[in-house]
Amino acid sequence: MTTKKPVSLVTGACGFMGTHMVEILHEAGHHVRATDLASAYEADDLKRGRFPGVLRKLGAEFTPSDMTKPESLRPLVKGVDYIFHIAAVFDYLAPWEVLYKVNVIGSRELFKMAVEEKNLKKLVLWGAGGVYGFSRPYREIYTEDMAPEPGNNYLKSKWQAEFDLMEMGRKHKLPFAIMRPTTVYGPRGVYGGGQMIMAAAKMKTAATPASFTEHIPFVHVRDVCSAALHLAVTDSATGEIFNLNDDTIMTTIEFFQYVAEITGHKFVKLPPIPVKPLRPVVKGVATVMEAVFKAIGTRPPLERDSASYFGHDFRYANEKLKKTGYKFVYADARDGLRDTIDWYKKEGWL
Repeated sequence: MTTKKPVSLVTGACGFMGTHMVEILHEAGHHVRATDLASAYEADDLKRGRFPGVLRKLGAEFTPSDMTKPESLRPLVKGVDYIFHIAAVFDYLAPWEVLYKVNVIGSRELFKMAVEEKNLKKLVLWGAGGVYGFSRPYREIYTEDMAPEPGNNYLKSKWQAEFDLMEMGRKHKLPFAIMRPTTVYGPRGVYGGGQMIMAAAKMKTAATPASFTEHIPFVHVRDVCSAALHLAVTDSATGEIFNLNDDTIMTTIEFFQYVAEITGHKFVKLPPIPVKPLRPVVKGVATVMEAVFKAIGTRPPLERDSASYFGHDFRYANEKLKKTGYKFVYADARDGLRDTIDWYKKEGWL
C-alpha cells in the first residue's frame, strides 16, 4: 500500500530560508509546492539573496505568486497539509506602505484562505525575534510571554502578522504555530546575520573594545527550518509562539575574536570604552549614510534601524521549544559559524 506524501506549501521559496525549508521538506519526503515572485525564479541573484537553482536541483514544483496579489496563492493553498509562510519584505529601508501591503495584508489574505482548507494540519509563520524591542532592562532574557515592543516598521509589520494569525486561530480554529528566529545565519545567508558574519570575516584585523560584552543571539538556518517542520507535526505546538535561538552565549567581543581565529586574521582587544553614549553617535552616522547613499542610488553599509541594535544585550530563552522535543542541529554557533564561513569561502563569497 502506497502512503500519500504530505503536501507542503512554502512561500518565499527562492530566498535564503525558503530554499533551506524546501530542502528540509524534500529530505522528509514531502511533496513541496514552492512559490515566490516570478522574477525570483529567473536566475540565482546573490545581491538579492535569491537561489532558484536550489529548487531546480531538487526538482521542486514551482508556481509563481505575489503576496500583493493574494488570489495568485489560492490555487496553491488548495489541498495542502502544511503551510510554511516565509515570504515577507525583510528590508529596514522599505517604506511602511510596502511592508504593510506584503507582510500584513498579504499574510492576512493567506490566513483567510488557510481557514477554508478544512484538512490543513498546521500553518507555521515566520515571525521575528526582534519584536521584543530595544528598551528592555539590560541582561534581561526574552521569553515568549513578554509583550512585544517592536522598534521599527519592519518589526511592527511582523508583529501585526503574528497578531492577525492568533486572532484567526482563535476565531476560526485555524491550527498554527509562530516562530521568532533571532540572528539567522548559514549557507546562502546574504542579509542580516550573513551580512554581519561576512563583514567580520573580511577584517584583516578585528580590533574590538573590551567593553563590547553585549550578547549576540544566533540560530542556524538549518535549525530554523528543521524546527518549523518539527512544530508543524507536533500537536502540543499548535497555537503557540516559540523563540528560535540556540544555546550559545556569545558576546560581541567573543564573536569577533572567534571569527578572527577561524579565518586566521589578527584580533586586537582595545581598551574599554563606554557603550551607551556611543548609541546616538552610531545611529547618527547611520542616518547620514542613509541620506548620502540614497542620493547616489545604492544601499548604505550601515542602516539606521540596524544601528539601533548597537549596545543592546540580546538573550533569548529556548526552553519552550526544547520541551516540545526539538534538538538543535547546531546547538553552539561556533560550530555553525565555522561551517558557514567555510561554505562562503568554497563558494567564492569571501
